[in-house]
Amino acid sequence: MKTISSHTLAKVTCLLSAIALVACFAASVNSQDSPTGSAIGKGNNDDSGNGDFFTNAISGAVSDTASEATSSGKKSADESDEDEEDEIEEPPYTPKTKSELQKMLTPIQFKVTQNEETEPAFRNKYWDNKKEGIYRCIVCGQSLFSSDTKYKSGTGWPSFYDTIKPDHVGLKSDFHLFYPRKEVHCSRCNAHLGHVFDDGPKETTGKRYCMNSAAMTFEPLSEKKQAGAKESDKSGSDE
Repeated sequence: MKTISSHTLAKVTCLLSAIALVACFAASVNSQDSPTGSAIGKGNNDDSGNGDFFTNAISGAVSDTASEATSSGKKSADESDEDEEDEIEEPPYTPKTKSELQKMLTPIQFKVTQNEETEPAFRNKYWDNKKEGIYRCIVCGQSLFSSDTKYKSGTGWPSFYDTIKPDHVGLKSDFHLFYPRKEVHCSRCNAHLGHVFDDGPKETTGKRYCMNSAAMTFEPLSEKKQAGAKESDKSGSDE
């Protein structure tokens, strides 16, 4: 649904009030019966050009306001379309048994996601991946992280300072080592992803989501969105 700004509504209200005042004035002039009233009426007729001026001015202002409202509504609709295009789609998921997951996943993927094991540092698929796109859960496909929040942590595992959506991951205490850690898992299928630490970039969230590549799959940014992003960057640099 198209929306009109409060500023535009205020302008329309003022214009309607002005039209009403002009109409009342014209009616009062035409209704005078006295000689003085006739003279005023005659003078009004002699200055009919002024009446046309006011009528045309008001009509033009109303037309401009209507055009502004239409333009504003169109802009809102366009922005809504862009938001819909940027919305990340989540694939459907049917829970699977352990035996089904063993057939679906590679040995390392199963060990990491189902047994909470950790893959080797620097010898995994995405630790140095610099492509733009979305990282999804290898088990259910839910979106987890964006390349926009990925950074080089030097740990040898893909690291992010934020999630795509807070409710797409779950946290729990992990005491497998001699100190407590915060384990991270997919909120939809409960697959183990990695751990989160408080030594991330301080200028952002201060978090370091240290993930296992084996727990994720990478979805590259579409060519259409890549072209749009490059065009946006170019426009920004020209300004």
